[in-house]
Amino acid sequence: MHFLKRSLPPNQQFLTFGLHALRLIGLWGPDRRQIFRYYLLVLVELVLLVGPKIIFGSGQDGFESFIRNSAELIFLIEVMISIGIFASRRKSFERLVEVLDQTLQRKWPDSLREEIGQFNRKVELFARVYAAYLFGMLAFFCVFPVISTFYKVIFVAEEERSDFMLIIYVKFFGLDIERNVHHYMIYILSMICPISASAYQSSIKMIVIVVVIQYGAKLFDLVAKRVTVLELIKSDQERHDELREIIKLHNLALEYVEHLEETVCFVMINQILSCMLISCLMMFYITTNFGPNVATVVQLFMVLVGEMIVYCFNGTMLIEKATSVVDALFYYPWYKEPIWVQKVFLRMIQRGQRPTGITAAKFYYVDVNRLGVVFQASYSYYLILKNSF
Repeated sequence: MHFLKRSLPPNQQFLTFGLHALRLIGLWGPDRRQIFRYYLLVLVELVLLVGPKIIFGSGQDGFESFIRNSAELIFLIEVMISIGIFASRRKSFERLVEVLDQTLQRKWPDSLREEIGQFNRKVELFARVYAAYLFGMLAFFCVFPVISTFYKVIFVAEEERSDFMLIIYVKFFGLDIERNVHHYMIYILSMICPISASAYQSSIKMIVIVVVIQYGAKLFDLVAKRVTVLELIKSDQERHDELREIIKLHNLALEYVEHLEETVCFVMINQILSCMLISCLMMFYITTNFGPNVATVVQLFMVLVGEMIVYCFNGTMLIEKATSVVDALFYYPWYKEPIWVQKVFLRMIQRGQRPTGITAAKFYYVDVNRLGVVFQASYSYYLILKNSF
């Protein structure tokens, strides 16, 4: 692929933070051999975290512990599968970025060029703020159990001391990580790397996937604004030239969404199914085991639900912005234009009447309506689980 040559000025560049994050783990850049970094990341997670949880379990007895272990395991695997799917769709993502680059490098009115620059800065800020937020969550996720444990070690007599608080409950290669301080430190040091790797991959879902959805919505918004001011151009030749540019931009926006859909549709179905399962299991665990150990579970729950909400709201925005192009075309006095222009408008309106957005594996669109269905299903399964046990 022809990788981006940053011909745009610095204030007009896009996806800077997200592409840098992908490059660090070998999922972006001309040298595809660098993907070994991503494979190494996955290997660390499998050997030190996911593998022990699957093979040895949580090391806790009881149905509630089984529920927590299952929820944590599904969460970790969901992140790995999502980024794995994204990595397998790398060519589609690269084409998506190329189309976006071509679109933004076209000739734009000064007002819209400034709006594009402002939007670039806004989404870059979102990506950086979310990364900082997730880093803070990660720090609390890892530090809180350690502080709790060392408080017990220092201030509580050994015979009165309860089990140590773990970051992730797992039977760690036969070590006594709940009573032996030395074993506990080995466990903590071993967990930092795979948990950080999982958090890093989780951040990519937001600072890359969500941002490219936002760019899709913005492209349609820009096209609609150019259609709105089209009738202000008095010269027929200039207006028809502008119309040809609008057609080209609209086609680029549609092509962008096609590549976006191909890149994320299976990520979305994985997200939705995992969200229903984990939400159900975590609600059951939280309501039956309220206490200090719930803190880390609540964090995982917040991250997952937050991701689902952001995906659905941005999916709705994409659909609405694509529809806004049709609205702008409809209200334009196209009947005053020559026949060839009327035919072009008719084709654009007919195409715009078909929903344009992202789907979950082609089954249904990801929007706020789907968000309500997910939460309703999760709560229903939770009630069934609670009444059964």
